[in-house]
Amino acid sequence: MKFFLFAILFIYSTICILAYIFQRNILYFPTQYAKIKAIEEIYFDIDSIKLQGWVLNKGKEKALIYYGGNAENIEQNIDSFLKDFPGRTIYLINYRGYGRSEGLPTEKDLFNDALKIYANIQKNHKSISLIGKSLGSGIASYVASKKNIEKLVLITPYDSILNVAKEAYPFLPVSFLLKDKYESIKYIPQIKTKSMIIYGGKDTIINPKRTENLIKQFKKGQVKTVLISKAGHNNISLFEEYNYSLRDFFNKKDIN
Repeated sequence: MKFFLFAILFIYSTICILAYIFQRNILYFPTQYAKIKAIEEIYFDIDSIKLQGWVLNKGKEKALIYYGGNAENIEQNIDSFLKDFPGRTIYLINYRGYGRSEGLPTEKDLFNDALKIYANIQKNHKSISLIGKSLGSGIASYVASKKNIEKLVLITPYDSILNVAKEAYPFLPVSFLLKDKYESIKYIPQIKTKSMIIYGGKDTIINPKRTENLIKQFKKGQVKTVLISKAGHNNISLFEEYNYSLRDFFNKKDIN
């Protein structure tokens, strides 16, 4: 009996150790570089790390920064962004380790990179808005809590990756193991701008309850919510309501 209990404890401990060591391999899924013809690439040097991305509609007074989802090829948004936001300069920057960007992704570094890129972009624009999708919603929330932005959109966001991980791995002591917690719920009270959240009713990656818990943290009347009941996590952008909501939000001066 003692041997059996010891064996179970040993196996469980091994699983915990492996989860701790390889957690960032589980959390981050870097995408490959894709060369886009006729679209200008842009590079930022952040703490001796070169980050690569694309810039659209150069020279506009207003700017829009897009923080992509995990495993998302952000360049796939280029055509729709050019169509939907012709009056804004748009920046799509690959995270560390994604595309041609150097380095390895961690929460601390992605937050730091985002703030420094924001400061660089701010020099050339009158105002900046942010869109963050999935993983990127945590980065957008963090930046919005630190900067005076124009508008904020969060797509399929979570209250925290910690809570998402707890649901996915209920048998593990996630609170003690997880390094990158992305606790967006802590940053929402510091966000002052009008915001919009778009999420899917059939999302099996980010439980809609996680999104709805985040929504509760906004001040009354601050956030517009768009629930696309038939949308999942990865196909939400295929719904017309998604594209219409983005266009409508950015073409209005305020939320009614």
